[in-house]
Amino acid sequence: MLTYNKKDNEPVLCREFPNDTEARIAQAALENAGIESILDNDIFSRIYPIGFNSLGAIRLMVKGRDLQRALDIISSLNFEGE
Repeated sequence: MLTYNKKDNEPVLCREFPNDTEARIAQAALENAGIESILDNDIFSRIYPIGFNSLGAIRLMVKGRDLQRALDIISSLNFEGE
């Protein structure tokens, strides 16, 4: 019997990115794989481009059920600094 787990549909942090370009590339790769995602802190980072920290990082959020698949896809993109 399948059970419903509310956490499966809750947004969770997948990864933080230092810039808009990497975040959008990762989001496009996830979208191509059928994984819904949102970018959090996107507007603030454009206004205050202060780099990779708690104020300026762009957070890529996915549903809990998609987290591991999303991490695998992003890992395959081989961004610098990984």
